Amino acid sequence: MAKGRKPKKYNKKTFVIASLRRASIRWPPRNEALKQARVSRGLYKCSSCANVFKKKEVHLDHINPVISPEHGFIGYSDFIERLFCETDGFQLLCKKCHEIKTLLEDELRKVYKTAIDKA
Repeated sequence: MAKGRKPKKYNKKTFVIASLRRASIRWPPRNEALKQARVSRGLYKCSSCANVFKKKEVHLDHINPVISPEHGFIGYSDFIERLFCETDGFQLLCKKCHEIKTLLEDELRKVYKTAIDKA
């Protein structure tokens, strides 16, 4: 270690959450949900706008956010239960619809955080 340098601190929570999210890509119900949204080879139907898109133009989304907008991160048990949901807990969204849903969830988080801070 170079003289005068502080050792780098690592955030264990961030590391574990990122690792679990990467592992969830191999979750069988997730793959089943993707398969159910397929309309033909390489084409998928958005659950929100009902338009058909190529695979690179869609995201598989959790219907109920993995981290609750209202309560935030509760604990690893809750996080794992929400992340590894069953097939009916997923929806396929085009990038635009997914962006809109994410923005709405982020706004809800801000509203709940503001309400908690004022209480």
